[in-house]
Amino acid sequence: MTSTDLVRQLIHSVTDPDGGEALLALHAAQALVPTADGLSAVAAVSAEEFGRVHRQVSLAGADVLPRWSDPVRLERVSTQDVLWFEVRELTQERTLVGALGVHAGAGGPRIGWCTLAARVQTWTYEQGLLQSLSDFPWLKKGGPAPARLLLDASYFRLHWREPVRFTTLPDARFTCQMSAVCCKHDFEIALPKDAQHIVDAMPWRSLNPALEGTRLPVRADGKLLLKSIDETCRFLGAQRQCLIHQTLGRQPFGACSVFPYSFAKTPDGVAVALSPICGSVRQGLGAAPADREDDLRERLVHAEPRSTDHYRLTPEVEVRWEGFSQVENALRECLAAQDLPLRRRLLVGARVLGAIRRGEPLDTQQMIDAPPAQITPDLRQVLRDMLAKILRWDRAALRTLPQEVPADLFARESRDPQVLARILQNVLFSKVYSYSFDLTTAHNLSIILYLLALVMEATCDGPMPDVLWQELGSLGVHGLLKSVLHDGVPAGFRTLVGTAEFGEWALSA
Repeated sequence: MTSTDLVRQLIHSVTDPDGGEALLALHAAQALVPTADGLSAVAAVSAEEFGRVHRQVSLAGADVLPRWSDPVRLERVSTQDVLWFEVRELTQERTLVGALGVHAGAGGPRIGWCTLAARVQTWTYEQGLLQSLSDFPWLKKGGPAPARLLLDASYFRLHWREPVRFTTLPDARFTCQMSAVCCKHDFEIALPKDAQHIVDAMPWRSLNPALEGTRLPVRADGKLLLKSIDETCRFLGAQRQCLIHQTLGRQPFGACSVFPYSFAKTPDGVAVALSPICGSVRQGLGAAPADREDDLRERLVHAEPRSTDHYRLTPEVEVRWEGFSQVENALRECLAAQDLPLRRRLLVGARVLGAIRRGEPLDTQQMIDAPPAQITPDLRQVLRDMLAKILRWDRAALRTLPQEVPADLFARESRDPQVLARILQNVLFSKVYSYSFDLTTAHNLSIILYLLALVMEATCDGPMPDVLWQELGSLGVHGLLKSVLHDGVPAGFRTLVGTAEFGEWALSA
């Protein structure tokens, strides 16, 4: 069998629901194919089971899986172990370019890998293998149906677009500034086990020989640990670039690809928030996400969007999505009101929530003009003790701060309200608290973040350092605040945090 025959049989077998066992036999023993557990070497796969799953997937996805036909070898670009070809996809009537890695063996040529490309490339066998493996996220959830092979997965990545509407904050901006903060920040990054195949296929000998043979640690849940909390990513290059991203031209690892975005499903589409850990996001630098829709779609494939069927105004009061959305927009508009001090914006938001909960008319000017709530010394001490508890949490950035809360906290105002307001808007828009709890709790936790920012600023003679802004991002958009403040506390306290009164009292602490 020639290499050309190999391509023809591949296209015939992958399209035939009953061709699974023949399809598997076309592959080299070390080639990787989809199984229930991810990617597995052909030598370890049961031909009967592969054929059964191939038939099941083919029939279930008959209307949406690519329909391959008429492969034509491109003689002018073929090499001994990489064969380029054109193939027809009949559903969308496209002629596409594909590449097949040919593994020579005693039994004749076998498939080592197969993928699509936007155009003919000058890949070596190893480069094509790496490109093919990097499409693994599209195997199960990156298309309208599970992929039969990585060939289908590459088709989904390049040519299938889910009909989804994205919503973002009006002033959201991001363009990577190569700060490498995301590779160094003190959070843990886990990857699916198939990520190891990409690590194994990387040309470490020419990039960084010390990384050759790298095996990522396996966590108890079966995922791989890319980096621990106190670790810089091992794949970060000397010029602050990801060696894997640089080699591939794209980011194959989900956690890295999604950052700095977060996604939440809503009845109106997918809400896209941004992480203020990234300096570009905090400063509002770069392109609007809405102008990079293809980029968002690719990141969404890697993400696990937040979602819920229950929308709450307070912990006890459930509302329809339309009401939830209107209140969320009102709170964001309060935060965006640059003609008011940020403390006053937050106070108005708390009063809006209280009026809605009580069924009262919204008199915005009265809410702006009314003086802050008066609280007792005992209540002020309780609230300050709550802030002190957060400051004592065992996190590197917090350990650098004094444990005392400034006595005049209730009279302070942020020195950088524009950046802080952007952080708080993303906390709300990310749904991390409103989906887990409710809008009132989300707003009140934003008030706590505001107070923590004031405590942080009180320790600085000049601008607040990036590490403290990043910590606010971790506590807020990334949801760490609930770990110290919401979990493991009495139910009565959790109920109190879900009241508008709590927000007003906190601003008087």
